[in-house]
Amino acid sequence: MKANELAKIADVGKDTLRYYEKIGLISTPPRSSNGYREYPDSCLEELKFIKMAQSVGFTLSEIKPAIPFLANPDPGCPLLTNAMTNQIQRIDQKIEELETAKSTLLRWLEKLSMPPEVATTKTK
Repeated sequence: MKANELAKIADVGKDTLRYYEKIGLISTPPRSSNGYREYPDSCLEELKFIKMAQSVGFTLSEIKPAIPFLANPDPGCPLLTNAMTNQIQRIDQKIEELETAKSTLLRWLEKLSMPPEVATTKTK
């Protein structure tokens, strides 16, 4: 399929498609006799994987080493297992940070909602 078609189906911009190809994130497509890139279905699968991985917080540099496993899956792959375990830990840390921020905001909101004489009494 042509770049425009692939970009539309995968819901990415054509520039994004070209960038991913340039950095080796997706397979380099063969060119037709007129010089146009002809993207195979495997590129669509790569793009779907990239978008899914980004949706759970992986960066492009973290995604790139996993791309070859799409063609040759290895269910017990330590590389992928470690990457996912690390990402879960980062998500847990972020949740903890967000919970702390939420608690702080709730305390501030509570103080703002109290009459001044009660707020000063509570802070002592």
